Amino acid sequence: MRNIRKRAKQQNRGFSLFTVIIAVSLVGILGLLILYIALSNFQMKITDLKGKDSFYTAERALEEIRAGLQEDVGEAMSKAYTQVLENYNKDNSSKDASMDQLRKKEFEKNYISEVVSKLRSTGDKDIYDLAHLKGFVDLYKEINDNEESLIITNPSGKKAELKAIQTTGKNSGDSGVLLKNLKVIYVDPNGRAAVICTDIFLKAPEVQFPTPSTLPDLMNMIVVADKGIICEGTDATPSTIQGSIYAGLLPGDGTTASDTSIQVGSNASLSIDSGDKIVCEGEINVNANSTFSSGNGVNLWARGLNADSVKNISLLGTTYFADDLTISGKNNDVKIAGTYYGYGSVDSALNESCRMQEQYKNAQMNGADLSSAIVINGKNTTLDLSEAQKVMLAGRNYIASSKVSGNRSNKNDIITGESITVKGTQLAYLVPSEIIGDGTKGNPMTYNDYFTLFSIDGSETININTSKPVDAWGGRSLSEIGVDAQNPVQTVFYNDNSTGEGGHVYFYLNFTDDQKAADFMQMYYQNNPNIKANMDRYLSFYFGGENSGINIKDGQAYLRYITNGNALSYDGNKKEGNLQESTESATGDGLVEEQIGYQNSWYALNRKMISSVDLLNTAVKEDDNGTTHDETDSTRSVYDNLVNEKKMVEFIKGKVNSGDKNASEWRYTFTAPEEDGGLQAIMYHNGSVDSTYTETAADGTTTTETIPGMNTPLTITGDMAQNLRLVVCTGDVVIAEGVEFKGIIMAKGTITLKAGAKLESSPIDAARVFQAQMDSQEEGSVKPQDFFWDGDQYVLGNSTSSNNENNVNGSSVYSIADCVSYQNWKKQ
Repeated sequence: MRNIRKRAKQQNRGFSLFTVIIAVSLVGILGLLILYIALSNFQMKITDLKGKDSFYTAERALEEIRAGLQEDVGEAMSKAYTQVLENYNKDNSSKDASMDQLRKKEFEKNYISEVVSKLRSTGDKDIYDLAHLKGFVDLYKEINDNEESLIITNPSGKKAELKAIQTTGKNSGDSGVLLKNLKVIYVDPNGRAAVICTDIFLKAPEVQFPTPSTLPDLMNMIVVADKGIICEGTDATPSTIQGSIYAGLLPGDGTTASDTSIQVGSNASLSIDSGDKIVCEGEINVNANSTFSSGNGVNLWARGLNADSVKNISLLGTTYFADDLTISGKNNDVKIAGTYYGYGSVDSALNESCRMQEQYKNAQMNGADLSSAIVINGKNTTLDLSEAQKVMLAGRNYIASSKVSGNRSNKNDIITGESITVKGTQLAYLVPSEIIGDGTKGNPMTYNDYFTLFSIDGSETININTSKPVDAWGGRSLSEIGVDAQNPVQTVFYNDNSTGEGGHVYFYLNFTDDQKAADFMQMYYQNNPNIKANMDRYLSFYFGGENSGINIKDGQAYLRYITNGNALSYDGNKKEGNLQESTESATGDGLVEEQIGYQNSWYALNRKMISSVDLLNTAVKEDDNGTTHDETDSTRSVYDNLVNEKKMVEFIKGKVNSGDKNASEWRYTFTAPEEDGGLQAIMYHNGSVDSTYTETAADGTTTTETIPGMNTPLTITGDMAQNLRLVVCTGDVVIAEGVEFKGIIMAKGTITLKAGAKLESSPIDAARVFQAQMDSQEEGSVKPQDFFWDGDQYVLGNSTSSNNENNVNGSSVYSIADCVSYQNWKKQ
């Protein structure tokens, strides 16, 4: 037995070794398997990482396209918003939609139109330009074309579809432009490819337009001067204005009405640094050696501006002129930057939709008065428009023959082909003397010669040769240059008694077609080298000084550059001129409607300092007896529509009659309580016109009382200006030399600024004194706001714009990135 066991043990020794070998092998295999799995996982992660890198590269190209489209969206949004604002007062013709809704829909339509015009392929309006999108991708500059590739294309069998979407109703927020079927492929150096397919939607942002108000922004207003503003002083002590103002017409000379609203006297200086609305019923006259400027952000409305030998004029904000900018005298320096709208045209002014039409007709205004142009009549003048962003000149220059006085009347003004011009170019419109009569009397000719040649049996027959070629017209005859076929020539009579022959007669070309007049001048001046050289020598008379001339940026460089006629530029150093053609005709229906909108805005501003005629109240309640007045009436001024003059004068009368210590000579001074800052207001019946009022007693009897106007200007001194924040008076106001006034002045007369006088809006202080309680009586309290129509609606904080640091302007912030989004995004 023992031997058997011994042999068994000996045989078991080999089995143990085998077991060890197997166990070691299993461990080795398991280790190799783990190492293999780890290596494979690492390789998979490397592969995935490189795949993701390819995907991110493709996605980067797509994001660059998205970023570029955001720029297009921003530009389209800006233009569409501006277009809506330019027609902000468009009538609300729809009974089912509010004006705000109409503006939003108009914005969406304009936005979509702008985006489509940017992205549209030139060959097909329903296809977007793939090359335009590729232009946004900077990645093209970084990839190695020999090792990797980037392809931006459309999926096979599909086109680059461009789809405009303008929805209505509840889904109106989904309007925009859809770019369908965009595909981006990126292949890395190892052949790994990433493919992304998507559509891109360019959503129209939901913008908010300012809500129009029936009330002007009174707290930010400094001045209402119903009979204009006069600025006196010297250039060393300039006067400044910060805030909105209104200026009516200065008093005439007793026989002739004035057409001036702001008069900047000789050697004076007036700078309007800020003001949401600077409104003048008439013109701005700037006299010799004076300066006038309107700053960035200023909205200046006036009939026009006359500069006469001025030192400097700068119009840097947004300027709206119904008539001409006229530069006379010598050594003028005039600069126009920002935006300039010369919106006056005969088509808009006499349109039945124009609220100014009645006033124009009553004043017997004709073409020259209704047409916005820029005219240079002076020597050594510099006119610089090179920094203007937008220019509209809806009118033409006229030879104002109707204003020539004499024994014979000149009925019609003579139209020329230029919107920016020099008076000397009018010579081009004189009929050549060789085709008048026998060609020996010249043009002009004396009255005696005229009646000798053309008076037959008491009737006048103008003998003009319409078929004779004229060298200055390139061999064309009168009948071939575009003049009116029935009346090709217009005569103008000038009485000049110095000749001893009773005056002279001029013969001018009569163009009744605006475009033909512009074409004629292009032919005559710009396309006729010999004539151009002669006229340039003549123009050097006007631009003889160093650096003088007319500097006009290339029309294509303006964001918007519209003239109804040619624009003359002139380099005074080179003594050479250039006549640029209008970039867009102002006679189209769209532009005429736009100009009518400006005409109507000017009318409303001259009534109540709000820009919409539709918001003027046609039945303002005056008393409990049913008495009302119409704010739209052309005889009512801004002062009339803001100030309740009768109530104020009656209040002053009561204070004077009661022996109030703060009242004397029809003047009442109110001082607010200390908690309101101790600020002051002055109510003064100081006009030259007596006020007559009729009162009815309880028993029905009536009494009439006349309250005489003091006819004494109110002079605001430095001491008064310390606490004075509100002045309401029926006469003139004078701001003494060097005085800085902060607050509101409502004057039915003229406001005169002495040298260095400064006017500044102070909305917070003005609101405090405006609403402070002046008097407590059994029937209720009295406040300065009670002397304004709807005065109780002016509350602290109603101001919409101000330079005051306490005023916080609300504004809407739009995220352009949110307007560009992916749809149907897929990775392949």
